[in-house]
Amino acid sequence: MKNNIIKNKTGNKNAQLALADINAQIEALNNQRTALAEPLKGRYAELRKELTDVEMEIRELDPVWKPEPMNAKAETKITEILTAHGAPMAADEIVAAVGDVFTPWKVKNTLKKKSTGAKAVFTVNDGKYAMKATA
Repeated sequence: MKNNIIKNKTGNKNAQLALADINAQIEALNNQRTALAEPLKGRYAELRKELTDVEMEIRELDPVWKPEPMNAKAETKITEILTAHGAPMAADEIVAAVGDVFTPWKVKNTLKKKSTGAKAVFTVNDGKYAMKATA
C-alpha cells in the first residue's frame, strides 16, 4: 500500500512539473507574439497620422466631405450591386449577390427599411428593388 502512495506522489509531482513547463512555454510564446506585433503597431500609428493629415487637407478644400466608414454598410453594398446590375432585382437575388458579407436577414431588413419613408434609397415594384431616382 505504501508503494502505491509513493508512486502516486511521484507521478503527481512529475505531472505538475510537466504542466509548469508547458505553462512556461505558453507564456514565452505569448511574449514572442506580443513582440512581433510591435512593428505593426508602429506602422499603424504612422498610417493613422498620415490619414488624419490627408483628411484635414480634404476638409480644408471641401468642408462638407465625410470619409467613408471603415465598417461596410449593407445599404452601400446593396447600392453597389443594384448599380452594377443596372436593372431591378428581387430580394433573394440581392442576398445571393451580397454573399457572406452580411446575413440574409440584414440585407432584407435594410431593403425593407430603406425602401419606405422620407429617407428611402430603394424603390419596390412587383417585389423587385431598384435605386430611387434622385431629383
